[in-house]
Amino acid sequence: MSSRRPTVITLLAAPLLVASFLVSPAAQASDLSPQYVQRSARCPVCGMYPYRTPQWMGQIVFNDQTASTFDSPVDLFRFLNSMVLFDKKHTAADVGAVWVADYGTKAWVDAKKAFYVQGSKALGPMNDSNLPAFATREAAEAHVKAQGGKVLVHGDITRELIKSLSSGHTHHH
Repeated sequence: MSSRRPTVITLLAAPLLVASFLVSPAAQASDLSPQYVQRSARCPVCGMYPYRTPQWMGQIVFNDQTASTFDSPVDLFRFLNSMVLFDKKHTAADVGAVWVADYGTKAWVDAKKAFYVQGSKALGPMNDSNLPAFATREAAEAHVKAQGGKVLVHGDITRELIKSLSSGHTHHH
């Protein structure tokens, strides 16, 4: 019996370390790591296929283990800013984790810890301005040196900024 105890404690402690914001005790047991993006998955905001643009993807993993994948950070943030428009099943309280792809490595990064570049020459999946994301400030600054723009942190991404970036979108289905 006693030999199994450390494992149980480790398993219980791990989600507490990763949960950077308060979630209900039930949610802490769930796996909120990024999910594989199916080729057929569509962005709930624009209807495009995120699978085709892996360096731009964003993903929300909900506490019920479902996930929504986005073709770009801008659409991810548009979704978070007005969830009621795009998702009838979930509310902000259901959001377990938010991920963005590192523009350089395509690896998933916690959206709250990522660095974003505003105003660079890199055009998003819609061929318009977007917010390429990076795991480190160094990578974001290297992108700025090569492509222009400025580095933002998660807290800099306001509703107004997202509105200004998505105003060029013309989504006609």
